[in-house]
Amino acid sequence: MQDRQILLLEAVASSATPVSASELARMTATPRASLYRHIATLLACGFLEEIDTGNRYVLGMRFIKIALTGKSDTHVINAVSAVLLRVVKDLGETAFLARYRAGRVDLIHTQVPTDPSVPHIYPGLGARPVHACSSAKVIAAFLAPELQCDLIETQPTRFTDKTRTDPEQITRELQQVRRHGYATCDGEIDVGVTSIAVPIIIDRLGAVFSMGVVGPSARITPAIHPRILPILSKEAIHAAAAIQHCSVVEAETTNAMSLAAAKERSNQQH
Repeated sequence: MQDRQILLLEAVASSATPVSASELARMTATPRASLYRHIATLLACGFLEEIDTGNRYVLGMRFIKIALTGKSDTHVINAVSAVLLRVVKDLGETAFLARYRAGRVDLIHTQVPTDPSVPHIYPGLGARPVHACSSAKVIAAFLAPELQCDLIETQPTRFTDKTRTDPEQITRELQQVRRHGYATCDGEIDVGVTSIAVPIIIDRLGAVFSMGVVGPSARITPAIHPRILPILSKEAIHAAAAIQHCSVVEAETTNAMSLAAAKERSNQQH
């Protein structure tokens, strides 16, 4: 991709509102003669989208997907760490964060309670099975059907007597998860352990991330509706905002550095 097109994308990413062609020309010092050609190229490849009001542009879905799924785990964890700490403080159970990337769902972070007098569950990190794990179920339920199919194993592992391995049962459960807005894993991986997860909806991209809590079934199951769901649903909104905000901050920083470098090159040429 040409440097000029990268500058245009960074300018759009750093703007709080959709930008016009004239604003882009001014922000990036791009000559009008080539500006529309670059915009047309970015529109064609899905990196930019023209909004309904006409002649104003926002980042395209293809670009957003690449940017967010490519964001390092460390950046995402740092953005959401305060949210997970509040969940642990409010609920007294282990909180977790998961993400979709490269055709699978991984648990990338856990936050355990600090009270040593209360036993807690540590779920570990890494790949999570869509047919059995709440964090993966809720992401799969909100993904496009073609991506959802890629996540479901052809021969899912039966971990316990409660594990669903029949493809039709798995499909029905994912439909129910999408309808209700949350997923559970009730003894489907470990007997006596229950987890509940909600999607973290990223604007125009859907549930690339999820968050939830895990603990002994005797504590989690009776608290799902009266306590856990209200808190997770509220904090998932904060988590989405934090992830998107850190993306904008990074874009603004990159944009400022790129513009400074471009100005320096221009000064050197003259």
